[in-house]
Parts: sequence; structure tokens; C-alpha cells
Amino acid sequence: MSDLRPSPAARFFGGALVAIGVLMMLLCGGCGAVFFLAFLWSGLTSSNHEDVSMVVLPIFLGGLPAGIGLGLFIVGRALRRGPARRPTLGPPADL
Repeated sequence: MSDLRPSPAARFFGGALVAIGVLMMLLCGGCGAVFFLAFLWSGLTSSNHEDVSMVVLPIFLGGLPAGIGLGLFIVGRALRRGPARRPTLGPPADL
């Protein structure tokens, strides 16, 4: 049976992508969430209804990089696991 483990370079690169993805999700998404809540709170408590339109800004400025971080995390995790193992059809090998 062939060895389906990824190479050490692929495991290292996958780990780096996972780490970068997690940091991007935490920092960009967390900052965006804080500003989203601040804009939402100021829009609800003030009498100026134009402030409510500012709620969309943190979604784009924080949510888009957080989404990219999620993509990096998924790709990095796939690199660390190696190639997919597919089940073989037919009788078991030990018969």
C-alpha cells in the first residue's frame, strides 16, 4: 500500500496557512465585530438616522479579510492532511 502522508514541506506550509488564517479570522473579524457593534449602538441611540448606514462599513472592512482567513484555514488544513483516501471497491485484501 502506498504512503499517503503529505511531505514535510506541505505539512509546514499547511500549518503556516492555518496559523495565518486563524490570526486573520480573530483579529480582522474581532475588530470588525467591535466596530459593527459600536456603529450599531450609536445608530440606535442617536437621533441621526444617517449613522445606521455606517453599520455596513465594518462588514466589508472586517468581514472580507476574515472570510479570506477562513479560506486560508481550510486550504491549510487540507494541505496538512494530505491527499484524500478513497475507498476501494471489491473484495477485502485479506481474503
